[in-house]
Amino acid sequence: MRSSTTTRRILLALALLFVSGCAGIGGEGSALAKAGRKSQAFALLERPNLSPKDLFAPRAPLRHVQCLAVVGDSLSISLASELEKSLAEKPGLAFVRLGKVSSGLARPDFFDWDRHMEDVARRYRPDAVAIMIGANDNKHLRQPDGSQITYGTPQWDKDYAARVRRLVEIARRHNPQAVIFWMGAPVMADGALSGDLRHINALVRKTLTSLPDCHYVDTWQLFSAPDGSFVFSKDDVEGGATLRARDGVHMTQAGAQALAGRALLALQSRLVLGPPVPAAVPVAASTL
Repeated sequence: MRSSTTTRRILLALALLFVSGCAGIGGEGSALAKAGRKSQAFALLERPNLSPKDLFAPRAPLRHVQCLAVVGDSLSISLASELEKSLAEKPGLAFVRLGKVSSGLARPDFFDWDRHMEDVARRYRPDAVAIMIGANDNKHLRQPDGSQITYGTPQWDKDYAARVRRLVEIARRHNPQAVIFWMGAPVMADGALSGDLRHINALVRKTLTSLPDCHYVDTWQLFSAPDGSFVFSKDDVEGGATLRARDGVHMTQAGAQALAGRALLALQSRLVLGPPVPAAVPVAASTL
């Protein structure tokens, strides 16, 4: 009976996915208008803890994590604050956080993420790293010699992708098995900024696909209207509370909680947060 129920869920999910089109999980394109049907499909798949890929491949065992690091720009600061609260009761899990307002990969002269990531990796050797960087990077890339690569050019894309790969490599320098989760930037109130961030998100996502154990976490749909546009609140997220600050960029506490929930869902789909529980030692029965 249980097997047949799971089979029915899978078939129904695939039917819904066929109707809604093939735009990928958590995509940001025009297929967002069909997000309702797709979310129903993936909800059905998530109930038996399956994803579309898992239908055809064995699920890898979850890794145990003893140290989680959350790093990035100002959006990562509110993310880390709420995520740390959620994980406070996890025994044996160390939590490391490093956030810098207005930072990104474009201006290492302002804040050198390569150097600071090296410090985090060397001091703590995290087993998993959640990175939220990109919202401030729609600008020319500053080079070590003071020259700049113009934003919006193919060379900018090439150099920015290289910076993403280098940051991932540094994060793993002292723990090659570390799992990386890159939180995509959310939709913004400013339409031009949102357009730039769609491009940066897509570039980061594409770059991570070539790296092992690197996962892009989409946040766009979580904070957008069905058509992908900016909204301050959503009825189905945090009870309809206001999610975004007045500047149309940062998160309210409710928004940060929603963001942390999205991150936690991604983390727990791949990891067990905390060290393995020691096996109980059997007690020999005594005889009288």
